[in-house]
Amino acid sequence: MGAAPRTAGGRRWARLAAATLAVVVLATSGVAWAAIARYSDKINQLPFGLGGSSVADGNPVTILAVASDDRAGLTRAQKKRLHLGYEDYGRHTDTMMLVHISAAGDAVSVISLPRDTLVTIPEFEGNGKTVAAHRGKLNEAYAVGGPQLMVQTVEQVTGVRIDHYVEVNFAGFLSMVDALGGVEVCLPKATKDQKSGLDLPAGRQTVSGPQALAYVRARYFDPTSDLGRMQRQQKFVAAMADKALSAGTLLNPVKLDAFLSAVSSSLSTDSGLGREQLLDLAGRLQGISPSQIHFTTVPLGTPKRVNGIGDVLTWDRPAAAALFAKINADEPIAPPATGKPKVAPRDVSLQVYNGTDVAGLASKASNELAAVGFTIAGPPTNADEQVGATTVIRYDPAQADAARTVAAALPGATLSAVDGLGATIQVVVGSSYSGATQVRGGSKPNGPRSAADDLCR
Repeated sequence: MGAAPRTAGGRRWARLAAATLAVVVLATSGVAWAAIARYSDKINQLPFGLGGSSVADGNPVTILAVASDDRAGLTRAQKKRLHLGYEDYGRHTDTMMLVHISAAGDAVSVISLPRDTLVTIPEFEGNGKTVAAHRGKLNEAYAVGGPQLMVQTVEQVTGVRIDHYVEVNFAGFLSMVDALGGVEVCLPKATKDQKSGLDLPAGRQTVSGPQALAYVRARYFDPTSDLGRMQRQQKFVAAMADKALSAGTLLNPVKLDAFLSAVSSSLSTDSGLGREQLLDLAGRLQGISPSQIHFTTVPLGTPKRVNGIGDVLTWDRPAAAALFAKINADEPIAPPATGKPKVAPRDVSLQVYNGTDVAGLASKASNELAAVGFTIAGPPTNADEQVGATTVIRYDPAQADAARTVAAALPGATLSAVDGLGATIQVVVGSSYSGATQVRGGSKPNGPRSAADDLCR
């Protein structure tokens, strides 16, 4: 119930790119507030409000960005050329993202939520029907109760308060890519996918709207299917944001006009996200750079099959909780510093704690961190609280560069700034710990990618 037919399902990341950029770019153009005043009249406001944080008060803002498969504006010939099929099956959403804008306006964190996540959908009454609370896939919430039930479901599963809602239609994606003059992608080898129509050579290249759509839809050539596609498409969204915020777009009146027009005419928002809210966001985020926009996916657990529902995805609950705790605390999801590690391991003092019930794990990690060059401040011991699967690196903000070196040695670990912690960095080992990595020049921690990262990596 709620899953779109296969011909429609592949479009979800195309609409996702548009939804993310609608929030980020429209608010951060930096050209003039008058631009937003002009284009905001094209945005469709939905007949519901969320009563979220006021942007004008300088609060952090979290927006749920979703994409509907509304194909309004596309001709039959366009649908055929784009490999979309001809039938309209009602509105669905296969893509959901949380877009968190910091109170200081110095960071934008974007977290994608897989459509097949197993969730409990709250009780719903509306649209002439009553639906009891039940388990299902995340995208079913939209099919059952539209935007409002989707917001309730996401709030329940993430524990994050959603302040505003943005929805983008399908046709707008094509217009936005073309308005930018295409978007750069990078393929390790020549790639073809008959289902989506993808046919691109190897290497770095710029793709137009139709080519971009095929690129973000394709999954059959990829042995990792949806998960591999998710990683590719986050790179595409990042590249799109990078180009939209580049001087070549922002300083070109014709290109900027076409892009902002395409963005605004594709959007629907809750009634509380109107002209004044967008103006306030523009003031807060003016001058933000691509390196301050980070993308990630909620940490996943083990896929499984549930009777009556089908194949579903589960989340790594401890790691997901840590990620959403960052959003609630208005902390960036990325490491605090960018570029190569600036501090050598020998100049970093560590205290290692066991954050699990696995005996000897802290001793193992302590020995391995010492073996790759870190200075160990004291004997390993047990943490006051368990952290679950994900290792946590706790550091004083003054030690941000040193913390980044530790993160480079512990791929997948979470960074947590703690005021007053002092010169020694605390490593609280999680159950997924798999060893320490040698830190060399040019290495960087795994984790969220920014819109400024190299596409070919």
